[in-house]
Amino acid sequence: MIYLVLSILSSTLINAVFKIFQRFEIENRLAITINYFTCVLTGLMVVGGNGSELIHLSEFWVRASLILGLMFLLVFLGMAITAQVEGISVSVVAAKMGVVFPVTYAMVFLHESLDSKIVVGIALSLLSVWLISRNKLKGKKAKSTVLGLLPFLVFVGSGTIDMSLKILESKTPVNVPEEWPVILIFASAAIAGSVMLFLPATKPVQKMDRKHVLAGVLLGIPNFFSIYFLYMTIHSGFLKTAQVFPVNNVGVVLVSTLVSLVFFKEHLGRLNVVGLITAVLAIVLISGF
Repeated sequence: MIYLVLSILSSTLINAVFKIFQRFEIENRLAITINYFTCVLTGLMVVGGNGSELIHLSEFWVRASLILGLMFLLVFLGMAITAQVEGISVSVVAAKMGVVFPVTYAMVFLHESLDSKIVVGIALSLLSVWLISRNKLKGKKAKSTVLGLLPFLVFVGSGTIDMSLKILESKTPVNVPEEWPVILIFASAAIAGSVMLFLPATKPVQKMDRKHVLAGVLLGIPNFFSIYFLYMTIHSGFLKTAQVFPVNNVGVVLVSTLVSLVFFKEHLGRLNVVGLITAVLAIVLISGF
Protein backbone atom coordinates (compact mmCIF):
# COMPACT_ATOMS: atom_id res chain seq x y z
CA MET A 1 0.00 0.00 0.00
CA ILE A 2 2.81 2.42 0.89
CA TYR A 3 4.43 1.95 -2.54
CA LEU A 4 1.17 2.92 -4.23
CA VAL A 5 0.75 6.07 -2.13
CA LEU A 6 4.36 7.13 -2.77
CA SER A 7 3.94 6.59 -6.51
CA ILE A 8 0.85 8.82 -6.52
CA LEU A 9 2.63 11.60 -4.63
CA SER A 10 5.71 11.37 -6.88
CA SER A 11 3.60 11.59 -10.05
CA THR A 12 1.77 14.62 -8.68
CA LEU A 13 5.10 16.37 -8.07
CA ILE A 14 6.08 15.73 -11.70
CA ASN A 15 3.03 17.56 -13.03
CA ALA A 16 3.56 20.49 -10.66
CA VAL A 17 7.19 20.83 -11.80
CA PHE A 18 6.05 20.82 -15.45
CA LYS A 19 3.87 23.83 -14.72
CA ILE A 20 6.73 25.64 -13.03
CA PHE A 21 8.81 25.11 -16.18
CA GLN A 22 6.52 27.51 -18.03
CA ARG A 23 6.83 30.26 -15.42
CA PHE A 24 10.62 30.24 -15.51
CA GLU A 25 10.91 29.73 -19.29
CA ILE A 26 12.57 26.36 -18.98
CA GLU A 27 13.59 24.64 -22.21
CA ASN A 28 11.65 21.35 -22.10
CA ARG A 29 14.10 19.23 -24.07
CA LEU A 30 17.13 20.38 -22.09
CA ALA A 31 15.55 20.02 -18.65
CA ILE A 32 13.95 16.68 -19.49
CA THR A 33 17.27 15.27 -20.70
CA ILE A 34 18.95 16.40 -17.46
CA ASN A 35 15.99 14.88 -15.63
CA TYR A 36 16.74 11.45 -17.07
CA PHE A 37 20.39 11.58 -16.05
CA THR A 38 19.15 12.55 -12.58
CA CYS A 39 16.84 9.51 -12.65
CA VAL A 40 19.79 7.24 -13.41
CA LEU A 41 21.92 8.73 -10.62
CA THR A 42 19.00 8.50 -8.19
CA GLY A 43 18.47 4.87 -9.13
CA LEU A 44 22.13 4.01 -8.68
CA MET A 45 21.97 5.49 -5.18
CA VAL A 46 19.17 3.11 -4.16
CA VAL A 47 20.15 0.08 -6.29
CA GLY A 48 20.42 -3.24 -4.51
CA GLY A 49 22.68 -5.10 -6.95
CA ASN A 50 26.20 -4.80 -8.33
CA GLY A 51 25.17 -4.59 -11.98
CA SER A 52 26.45 -8.03 -12.97
CA GLU A 53 22.98 -8.80 -14.37
CA LEU A 54 23.57 -6.23 -17.14
CA ILE A 55 26.31 -8.33 -18.75
CA HIS A 56 23.68 -10.40 -20.52
CA LEU A 57 22.51 -7.73 -22.97
CA SER A 58 20.62 -10.32 -25.01
CA GLU A 59 18.17 -10.87 -22.18
CA PHE A 60 14.61 -9.77 -23.01
CA TRP A 61 14.28 -7.55 -19.96
CA VAL A 62 17.44 -5.61 -20.85
CA ARG A 63 16.41 -4.98 -24.46
CA ALA A 64 12.84 -4.18 -23.48
CA SER A 65 14.00 -1.68 -20.86
CA LEU A 66 16.16 0.14 -23.40
CA ILE A 67 13.33 0.37 -25.94
CA LEU A 68 10.89 1.50 -23.27
CA GLY A 69 13.24 4.36 -22.44
CA LEU A 70 12.71 5.86 -25.91
CA MET A 71 8.97 5.84 -25.36
CA PHE A 72 9.39 7.50 -21.98
CA LEU A 73 11.21 10.43 -23.58
CA LEU A 74 8.57 11.04 -26.26
CA VAL A 75 5.62 10.76 -23.89
CA PHE A 76 7.31 12.93 -21.28
CA LEU A 77 7.82 15.70 -23.83
CA GLY A 78 4.17 15.42 -24.82
CA MET A 79 3.09 15.64 -21.18
CA ALA A 80 5.26 18.71 -20.58
CA ILE A 81 3.84 20.62 -23.58
CA THR A 82 0.26 19.56 -22.76
CA ALA A 83 0.58 20.68 -19.13
CA GLN A 84 1.94 24.07 -20.20
CA VAL A 85 -0.47 24.73 -23.06
CA GLU A 86 -3.66 23.10 -21.84
CA GLY A 87 -3.13 22.85 -18.09
CA ILE A 88 -2.09 20.26 -15.54
CA SER A 89 -5.53 18.65 -15.39
CA VAL A 90 -5.63 18.01 -19.14
CA SER A 91 -2.13 16.53 -19.12
CA VAL A 92 -2.84 14.33 -16.09
CA VAL A 93 -6.17 12.99 -17.29
CA ALA A 94 -4.94 12.35 -20.84
CA ALA A 95 -2.00 10.37 -19.44
CA LYS A 96 -3.95 8.51 -16.79
CA MET A 97 -6.80 7.49 -19.08
CA GLY A 98 -4.24 5.31 -20.81
CA VAL A 99 -5.24 2.90 -18.05
CA VAL A 100 -7.41 1.11 -20.62
CA PHE A 101 -4.27 -0.43 -22.12
CA PRO A 102 -2.89 -2.31 -19.10
CA VAL A 103 -6.41 -3.17 -17.94
CA THR A 104 -7.27 -4.67 -21.33
CA TYR A 105 -3.95 -6.54 -21.35
CA ALA A 106 -4.67 -7.95 -17.90
CA MET A 107 -8.11 -9.16 -18.91
CA VAL A 108 -7.15 -10.64 -22.28
CA PHE A 109 -3.71 -12.10 -21.62
CA LEU A 110 -3.65 -12.58 -17.85
CA HIS A 111 -7.29 -13.71 -17.77
CA GLU A 112 -8.22 -11.39 -14.94
CA SER A 113 -11.95 -11.00 -14.33
CA LEU A 114 -14.07 -8.74 -16.51
CA ASP A 115 -17.48 -7.49 -15.41
CA SER A 116 -19.98 -4.91 -16.61
CA LYS A 117 -18.58 -2.17 -14.38
CA ILE A 118 -15.14 -2.44 -15.98
CA VAL A 119 -16.65 -2.37 -19.48
CA VAL A 120 -18.61 0.79 -18.66
CA GLY A 121 -15.52 2.29 -17.03
CA ILE A 122 -13.40 1.76 -20.14
CA ALA A 123 -16.07 3.38 -22.33
CA LEU A 124 -16.32 6.37 -19.98
CA SER A 125 -12.55 6.73 -19.87
CA LEU A 126 -12.42 7.19 -23.63
CA LEU A 127 -15.21 9.76 -23.47
CA SER A 128 -13.45 11.65 -20.69
CA VAL A 129 -10.26 12.00 -22.76
CA TRP A 130 -12.25 13.87 -25.41
CA LEU A 131 -14.07 16.04 -22.89
CA ILE A 132 -11.10 17.00 -20.75
CA SER A 133 -8.87 17.79 -23.73
CA ARG A 134 -11.22 20.33 -25.32
CA ASN A 135 -9.25 23.54 -25.46
CA LYS A 136 -10.66 26.97 -26.09
CA LEU A 137 -7.62 28.86 -27.25
CA LYS A 138 -9.18 31.84 -28.97
CA GLY A 139 -7.31 33.29 -31.88
CA LYS A 140 -5.17 30.18 -32.33
CA LYS A 141 -7.22 28.24 -34.83
CA ALA A 142 -4.18 27.38 -36.89
CA LYS A 143 -2.69 25.52 -33.92
CA SER A 144 -5.85 24.05 -32.45
CA THR A 145 -5.68 20.81 -34.43
CA VAL A 146 -2.10 20.12 -33.37
CA LEU A 147 -2.77 21.06 -29.75
CA GLY A 148 -5.90 18.95 -29.73
CA LEU A 149 -3.90 15.90 -30.79
CA LEU A 150 -1.40 16.21 -27.94
CA PRO A 151 -3.68 14.85 -25.19
CA PHE A 152 -4.64 11.91 -27.42
CA LEU A 153 -1.00 11.09 -28.17
CA VAL A 154 -0.17 11.31 -24.46
CA PHE A 155 -3.13 9.01 -23.79
CA VAL A 156 -1.91 6.33 -26.22
CA GLY A 157 1.74 6.66 -25.24
CA SER A 158 1.13 6.53 -21.50
CA GLY A 159 -1.17 3.55 -21.84
CA THR A 160 1.39 1.66 -23.89
CA ILE A 161 4.09 2.40 -21.31
CA ASP A 162 1.92 1.19 -18.42
CA MET A 163 1.14 -2.03 -20.27
CA SER A 164 4.81 -2.51 -21.15
CA LEU A 165 5.83 -2.05 -17.51
CA LYS A 166 3.65 -5.00 -16.53
CA ILE A 167 5.08 -7.14 -19.33
CA LEU A 168 8.62 -6.12 -18.33
CA GLU A 169 7.95 -6.95 -14.68
CA SER A 170 6.63 -10.39 -15.58
CA LYS A 171 9.61 -11.18 -17.85
CA THR A 172 12.37 -9.98 -15.53
CA PRO A 173 14.18 -12.83 -13.70
CA VAL A 174 13.55 -13.01 -9.97
CA ASN A 175 17.27 -12.67 -9.21
CA VAL A 176 17.40 -9.22 -10.83
CA PRO A 177 16.90 -6.33 -8.36
CA GLU A 178 13.78 -4.28 -9.10
CA GLU A 179 15.84 -1.11 -9.55
CA TRP A 180 17.77 -2.25 -12.61
CA PRO A 181 14.96 -2.33 -15.20
CA VAL A 182 13.91 1.16 -14.06
CA ILE A 183 17.49 2.46 -14.23
CA LEU A 184 17.95 1.05 -17.74
CA ILE A 185 14.73 2.69 -18.90
CA PHE A 186 15.92 6.08 -17.73
CA ALA A 187 19.45 5.55 -19.06
CA SER A 188 18.04 4.86 -22.52
CA ALA A 189 15.85 7.96 -22.32
CA ALA A 190 18.84 10.05 -21.21
CA ILE A 191 20.92 8.93 -24.21
CA ALA A 192 18.03 9.50 -26.64
CA GLY A 193 17.38 12.93 -25.14
CA SER A 194 21.03 13.90 -25.53
CA VAL A 195 21.02 12.86 -29.19
CA MET A 196 17.78 14.77 -29.80
CA LEU A 197 19.30 18.01 -28.50
CA PHE A 198 21.86 18.04 -31.29
CA LEU A 199 19.83 16.80 -34.26
CA PRO A 200 20.11 19.25 -37.20
CA ALA A 201 16.34 19.15 -37.78
CA THR A 202 15.49 20.28 -34.25
CA LYS A 203 15.35 23.84 -32.95
CA PRO A 204 18.62 24.87 -31.24
CA VAL A 205 18.29 24.61 -27.48
CA GLN A 206 19.01 27.40 -25.06
CA LYS A 207 22.39 27.60 -23.37
CA MET A 208 22.52 25.33 -20.35
CA ASP A 209 22.52 27.34 -17.16
CA ARG A 210 21.82 26.86 -13.47
CA LYS A 211 18.04 27.07 -13.80
CA HIS A 212 17.90 24.28 -16.38
CA VAL A 213 20.11 22.01 -14.29
CA LEU A 214 18.02 22.70 -11.19
CA ALA A 215 14.78 22.14 -13.13
CA GLY A 216 16.07 18.81 -14.43
CA VAL A 217 17.08 17.66 -10.96
CA LEU A 218 13.76 18.73 -9.42
CA LEU A 219 11.96 16.77 -12.12
CA GLY A 220 14.24 13.75 -12.11
CA ILE A 221 13.99 12.74 -8.47
CA PRO A 222 10.16 12.37 -8.33
CA ASN A 223 10.20 10.96 -11.87
CA PHE A 224 12.41 8.05 -10.86
CA PHE A 225 10.41 7.27 -7.76
CA SER A 226 7.05 7.52 -9.55
CA ILE A 227 8.07 4.64 -11.82
CA TYR A 228 10.08 2.78 -9.22
CA PHE A 229 7.24 2.74 -6.68
CA LEU A 230 4.71 1.82 -9.37
CA TYR A 231 6.96 -1.04 -10.48
CA MET A 232 7.29 -2.15 -6.85
CA THR A 233 3.50 -2.02 -6.43
CA ILE A 234 3.06 -4.31 -9.44
CA HIS A 235 5.78 -6.63 -8.17
CA SER A 236 4.33 -6.82 -4.65
CA GLY A 237 1.07 -8.42 -5.79
CA PHE A 238 -0.85 -6.13 -3.43
CA LEU A 239 -3.49 -5.65 -6.14
CA LYS A 240 -4.28 -7.29 -9.46
CA THR A 241 -2.87 -5.65 -12.59
CA ALA A 242 -6.37 -4.56 -13.60
CA GLN A 243 -6.60 -2.69 -10.28
CA VAL A 244 -3.12 -1.28 -9.72
CA PHE A 245 -3.11 1.16 -12.61
CA PRO A 246 -6.67 2.49 -12.13
CA VAL A 247 -6.16 3.02 -8.41
CA ASN A 248 -2.81 4.73 -9.03
CA ASN A 249 -4.31 6.89 -11.74
CA VAL A 250 -7.36 8.07 -9.84
CA GLY A 251 -5.08 9.14 -7.02
CA VAL A 252 -2.86 11.14 -9.36
CA VAL A 253 -5.85 12.75 -11.10
CA LEU A 254 -7.46 13.83 -7.83
CA VAL A 255 -4.32 15.08 -6.10
CA SER A 256 -2.94 16.82 -9.22
CA THR A 257 -6.24 18.55 -9.91
CA LEU A 258 -6.36 19.78 -6.32
CA VAL A 259 -2.82 21.13 -6.68
CA SER A 260 -3.63 22.85 -9.99
CA LEU A 261 -6.72 24.55 -8.59
CA VAL A 262 -5.20 25.63 -5.27
CA PHE A 263 -1.64 26.56 -6.22
CA PHE A 264 -1.84 27.41 -9.93
CA LYS A 265 -5.36 28.89 -10.03
CA GLU A 266 -6.22 26.95 -13.17
CA HIS A 267 -9.68 27.44 -14.64
CA LEU A 268 -11.68 24.49 -15.91
CA GLY A 269 -14.41 25.01 -18.50
CA ARG A 270 -17.72 23.22 -18.20
CA LEU A 271 -16.73 20.48 -20.63
CA ASN A 272 -13.42 20.06 -18.79
CA VAL A 273 -15.25 19.70 -15.46
CA VAL A 274 -17.63 17.13 -16.94
CA GLY A 275 -14.62 15.31 -18.39
CA LEU A 276 -12.82 15.33 -15.07
CA ILE A 277 -15.85 13.93 -13.24
CA THR A 278 -16.29 11.33 -15.97
CA ALA A 279 -12.61 10.37 -15.67
CA VAL A 280 -12.83 9.84 -11.93
CA LEU A 281 -16.03 7.83 -12.32
CA ALA A 282 -14.42 5.72 -15.04
CA ILE A 283 -11.40 4.86 -12.92
CA VAL A 284 -13.56 4.08 -9.91
CA LEU A 285 -15.65 1.68 -12.01
CA ILE A 286 -12.55 0.03 -13.48
CA SER A 287 -11.07 -0.34 -10.00
CA GLY A 288 -14.18 -2.07 -8.74
CA PHE A 289 -14.65 0.24 -5.75
